[in-house]
Amino acid sequence: MKLEHGFNQDDFPKGKDVHIQKGDLLLYEGEEHKANCFVLLEGKLEVRLISGNGHETLLYYLYPGELVGELAMFGVSARTATIVASQNCHLLGVSYQEFSQCIKNYTFLQKITDLFIQRYIRTHEVVCRLGQPNIAMKLCRYFKSLSDQHEIDGETIKLRLSSHSEMGKLLSCQRETITREIKKLVAVGIIEPCDHGFCFLNRKKMNLFLADMLD
Repeated sequence: MKLEHGFNQDDFPKGKDVHIQKGDLLLYEGEEHKANCFVLLEGKLEVRLISGNGHETLLYYLYPGELVGELAMFGVSARTATIVASQNCHLLGVSYQEFSQCIKNYTFLQKITDLFIQRYIRTHEVVCRLGQPNIAMKLCRYFKSLSDQHEIDGETIKLRLSSHSEMGKLLSCQRETITREIKKLVAVGIIEPCDHGFCFLNRKKMNLFLADMLD
């Protein structure tokens, strides 16, 4: 899910260019920080949580036009998640002083509102996804969140899926578990794999599956 009206370089004329490579760490959960944030201009970032035993859970991705670490602009003194580059990224570093000036602009405030609404929806999706009692149900909740982004009527839609490894990170389980559970969903006709990472999702069968699991 991407912002309808994202941020860009024009929103922060005094911002400073930052370039990081795939796999680099931008922010670390719990670290004390300066009052600054970033705008993602190019690339893709992963938002992760790390448990006390070192286990990492991928919550969601950030795309161009999104703010990163923006809670620092609202008085949060420590980073709330770990941010890692999943592609080479170009960002804009923004100081608290510049942000404070920008937020006086009504159009800018509308973009902030859009951002916070999106983050709320994503957080709700994460809670639903990780709170399911089994992996098959987690997968169906994940597929449902993808299908809900498509304004398409009909029983079956075509979706591009992440790799089994990436879905494992999203659902906090092993890649092999994802592979096994997807085979089960294929067997009951909920998904039908096709070429180049795409699949056909039968929304009617998926919703019936979810309803049966909740009964």
